[in-house]
Amino acid sequence: MPDPRPTDRETDGHLRVTLSVTPSSAADCVVLGSGSSGTVSMHTTPESGDCDGGCRAQCRAEATADSDAEPKLLTGEVADRCICPAFREYDCVASIDGFEGDTLSVSVVVPDREELVAVVAALRARDATVRVDRLSTSPGGDSDGRSLELAADTVTGKQREAVRTAVSAGYYETPRDADLADLAAELGVSRSAISQRLAAVESKLVAELARADGPVAAD
Repeated sequence: MPDPRPTDRETDGHLRVTLSVTPSSAADCVVLGSGSSGTVSMHTTPESGDCDGGCRAQCRAEATADSDAEPKLLTGEVADRCICPAFREYDCVASIDGFEGDTLSVSVVVPDREELVAVVAALRARDATVRVDRLSTSPGGDSDGRSLELAADTVTGKQREAVRTAVSAGYYETPRDADLADLAAELGVSRSAISQRLAAVESKLVAELARADGPVAAD
């Protein structure tokens, strides 16, 4: 993963995502092996092909465990189930920010949702467990620099399922490729239930948009 972390200029107009990633135990992650929790100030893995003659690629990180006063320089071999090489396969910029227990907190910048889906799929193909904790849409370079965020932990599992189904079915396309009856039939719930779940998520997004725009002046 490249380091230092990307600047705002490099990531304008992209999606900024915070992932909780629990690698496979076979990954033998050097960062997770440094303590029970902590922060990561630097993390790199070599580009593919940097090692000649069949040598093992080396992961390098600088991490501060909560039990330590000073950061430690960590090195270790990149195993088959390591998550870091997965990011290099896609159009994204990623950095490990911290860790707790067996889970890494990873910041990722991707150009669009399709690329995010591909990145998450690649991580899961390495037997990692992945959860999206926060998604932030950054405006383009000629905007006023505000962003819209929705914390994933404010959305329930059923609401999440409803949104995924709606997006996949084309409910939010113009014109719509599916209606509430289609979504209800696919999930095996009533139209009222699917409507309430989507409305709950939509209302949270609207509230966040209003917050990002600031107070509205009276006419």
